[in-house]
Amino acid sequence: MKHIKVTILIMCLTVTCAFSQVHVKGTRFVDISAGTVDGVEHNLKKDNSGFWISLGTGKYNKFENSWRWNLDYLQKNYVYSPDGLNTGLIPVRHYSVQFGHGFKLLKSKRRVFYLNAIPQLVAGYESVNNNVSTAGNYHIDNRNKFLIGGMIGIEIEIENFTIQAKQRWLPTSSTKIFHTQLGIGYRFNR
Repeated sequence: MKHIKVTILIMCLTVTCAFSQVHVKGTRFVDISAGTVDGVEHNLKKDNSGFWISLGTGKYNKFENSWRWNLDYLQKNYVYSPDGLNTGLIPVRHYSVQFGHGFKLLKSKRRVFYLNAIPQLVAGYESVNNNVSTAGNYHIDNRNKFLIGGMIGIEIEIENFTIQAKQRWLPTSSTKIFHTQLGIGYRFNR
């Protein structure tokens, strides 16, 4: 009986958050999203495969736009083959904070569909091979670095679900300057 009450309470809170009005001035939101980096690979042991996850929040202002910030984790793997037979992975990880603005480009009459443009500033840290300078018998010249850059994205918002396409620009990265991110997310409005 106790488990049923807890389940009903969680369902009520989820429904309340899910069906709150969206894009109303002063309303806050929380985003959870994830996706792929630089292509769609299902096997994380392949070259250039990667993923990202993000937790964000924001507040709607007038004209149904929003100020927002995110905490992001991005991991991308690079494959090396020391002997031509066996392969190894060199993981590159980004830990970043992003701050920016969401601009409403299009919306439906009933506020069910939105198309948003999202420019953001990015600051963070890049970890190459867990700060180990060798991989097998190879020496890695890439170093861990602080990251500064920007990101621009397009977001399709349908009810509380989001579909995102972003281009990340990190000129201080020691591995790759541009990353394309595709993903989906869920937005809790409160």
